[in-house]
Amino acid sequence: MNAKEAPPGAAVEEGVEEEEQVEAPVEAGASATETSAPEVEAPEGDQGIGARVTAVFTAAEKAGQHIVSLAREEAEDILRQAKAEAEAYRREQKLDADKEVEQIFAEARRKADAIEEHARIAARQVGDDARVRKERLREEARLIEERIAWAKEGLVEVDERLQQVFLESEPLALRSDSDS
Repeated sequence: MNAKEAPPGAAVEEGVEEEEQVEAPVEAGASATETSAPEVEAPEGDQGIGARVTAVFTAAEKAGQHIVSLAREEAEDILRQAKAEAEAYRREQKLDADKEVEQIFAEARRKADAIEEHARIAARQVGDDARVRKERLREEARLIEERIAWAKEGLVEVDERLQQVFLESEPLALRSDSDS
């Protein structure tokens, strides 16, 4: 298991085991040729520090990944919240627009009703004026008919008088013709 795959606590424990293995005494008097590689004796704490540094780096890497993961989740939450707020704002604006449209329609209806009422009043006035004029014309026609009837009666009387005058004057004219 390498240090990147191991959890932070495991890396420290492995480092301790490695340290113990490195510290095993090299037999005195062994020649350099007996060992496969020249060994450089490291101070006792160097191996443990390396493992610990690796463990710290591994822990830092995991913490960084965790922070990135948390940041992504927070960004997604912020995005969801922004979308929800935008939707709420859109709904609110739509409601405000709908209310404004309703107010405009209501005002238009009031104006249309007022215009219609004025038109009805004007129509009634025109109708009333027409009835009054019609009555006046009927009255004038009746008066003219009465005058015509009166004039006829007067003409009939004049005719009768003229006929009487002619009748009365005819016998005189006949007498004067016979006298000659």
